[in-house]
This record gives sequence, C-alpha cells and structure tokens, in this order.
Amino acid sequence: MRLISNKKIDEFKNKLRENSIDAALFLCSEPIHDINIEYFTGFQQIRYHSFSCLLLTQDKTILIVSPLDYERAQKEAEADELIKSDKISLSEILKEKLRAFSTIGIIENLFPCKLFRRLSKFRFKDIANITFEIRAVKEEREIERIKKACRIANRGVEFIKQNLSAKITEKEMSRILEQEMIRCGADELAFPTFVASGERSGFIHPCPAASNQKIQNGLGLIDFGVVFKGYCSDVTVPFIIGNASENQRKIVKAVKDAYREAIDGLKIGMPTWKLHETANKIIAKNGFEFKHSLGHGLGLEVHDSPSISPKPKGGKKLKKWRESVLKENMVFTIEPGVYVPNIGGCRIENDILMTKNGPKILTKSRLIDI
Repeated sequence: MRLISNKKIDEFKNKLRENSIDAALFLCSEPIHDINIEYFTGFQQIRYHSFSCLLLTQDKTILIVSPLDYERAQKEAEADELIKSDKISLSEILKEKLRAFSTIGIIENLFPCKLFRRLSKFRFKDIANITFEIRAVKEEREIERIKKACRIANRGVEFIKQNLSAKITEKEMSRILEQEMIRCGADELAFPTFVASGERSGFIHPCPAASNQKIQNGLGLIDFGVVFKGYCSDVTVPFIIGNASENQRKIVKAVKDAYREAIDGLKIGMPTWKLHETANKIIAKNGFEFKHSLGHGLGLEVHDSPSISPKPKGGKKLKKWRESVLKENMVFTIEPGVYVPNIGGCRIENDILMTKNGPKILTKSRLIDI
C-alpha cells in the first residue's frame, strides 16, 4: 500500500499536463532501480533483484511485474491494472498500452537504451525534476516513517558514545553498530557504514568504508543510516580520541561554526544555495575548503530532493539550474565538513524536518570527545 495520498498523484498528473506529457514510464530491471514505482504504488522491491514497470497516465495506473512477484503485487500494490509479464515482452505490452499517446515522460538516467530503441516511435521527455519536486515535500505518513528511522539512528548515536574505543578496529565498530541498528528495529542499512579515524578521516569517501586498523587517536567520524519501512535516516557522528592537535581543533571549530550558522538560517522560503553559501563562507573564514554540498533530502532514497548545494557559476550548468527553496514538510540533512590530507576530517550531520514553526532537528549527532 502506498503512503502518499491521491492529492500527490493528482499533483504529479497536473505537472505532466503542464509539460504536454501524455504518460510517465518508470522501470526497475537489474541494474536499474527506480524508487518512483514504490512511491506511486507502494510496491516495494529488492534493489537489483526485481523487475517491474509502471505506466502512469491521466486516467490509469498500470503496473507490470514479473511472475515471481505477481502474487505479492496483488496484495501490496495500488494500481488500476496489474499485468504479469510472462507471455509477452515488455516492449510489446508498452506499445499496446501507449498506442494512443505520443509524448512519454521518463527518468533519462534510468531508461535503458535497448528499450528506447524499441519504442523509438515515441517522443521522450526527462521528468526527473518533476519527480524530485513532487517527492521533496513529504506527507504525514512519510514523515512518521522518517521520524522512526531517525529515532533508531539516535539509538546508534548513544551506542557510539558508549562503545567507541581505540581498542577495537574500525570494522568492528562498524559491525557492532550495524547489529545494534537492526536490533533496534531497522529493516536494513541505508548504505554501508563509514568508520574513518586518523588520516583516513581526511577523505570524504574513505575506501574501504571501514578498515581493519584500530581506531586511531585524533579526529574521526562515523557515517551511518537506516531504513524503516522504506524511509531513510542519515547521520554522521564526529569524534576525537585522545589529544587533538591545534590544527585538528581548528577543523572542529570551523565545522561547528558552519553547522550552527546553517541551522540558524533554516526558514521556509530560504533558497537552498544561500544556505550552502553561508556555510561555505564560515569554513573559508576559518581557513579551510568546503568540498561537498551542505545537505540533501531524505525519503525513500538516502539522497533525495532538495539538494542543498551551490549555485552554478555559469555556463550550461547555470542554464539548466533551477533554484529550490525550503518548504514546509521537507526533510533533509545539514552536514558541513572539513577534510585535510594527513591531518584528518570532521563532519556533523543531522536530519531536519522543516515545519511552519521552523526547523525540527530529528537526530542527535554531536562531537564525541573521549
């Protein structure tokens, strides 16, 4: 059963109509996984191990599924028509269902060339921005699931505080934290847990995510998230073990200052690029470089809309760029960070619900100093 209301479906259809698009087509077929199928029908699938295709028109929602998932789809999916794709190819089904249409909306980055060639008679338009805009503002039942995912993550923050030690390896810390999250009610992890200490914390994406080395003295961070009934949380807990150098303390100060300024700037109607710019100026004022976006939306995907990122400076990117502003019931991360090679890095990340009365911080990450 889907969580979103018919109002959201109608809003999406209106967006299609405004853009002269007859129907929207979404696909899950290894390795492609389009979360919009779950969003619009409630039909959950295992990433990389399922097949389904959703055709959404002004009059009808048609879900095509594998014979392996047909019985479950009958129970879980909300669709006007459910088709089992066992006797005829997907392209033939789509040609039949789309014969009255000419312009089809697709997620360009998630649409296979093979299917594109077989449906070459149709005109395709990328609707990624439309779907991101629709999903960015959450409804009540979505928010409740995100809150639950955040409550589980908060148990993880306390677990880190109680169990973080230079006596165990990064990988051991990662595994016991993940086990605790599952024990506390998480359905699965939102992504592999990052545990990086010492010089490894100076990389935004250390590889491996957690090493076999003992947790090092100095700076470190643990980035983790969980999924509860489809919806994600995402938290980064920074830490210091033992004595930190003057440069390491400066890194922490820059991140804390940027985090406070960003939180103080959260208000409905605020352009997201201005939030990023504020954090960037604080970090630069402290003598460091801000190397990634200030934050991202949370929902069925751990990186959803809105993107709290810088405004392009010019060229093609600026021409395609669309300003986004904070709206009531958006859920997103705020995560300033500083990373210095051979010294270490620090990032504070919390999950925020934007309400009409201001931001509500759903997670409780903070610096752990041992």
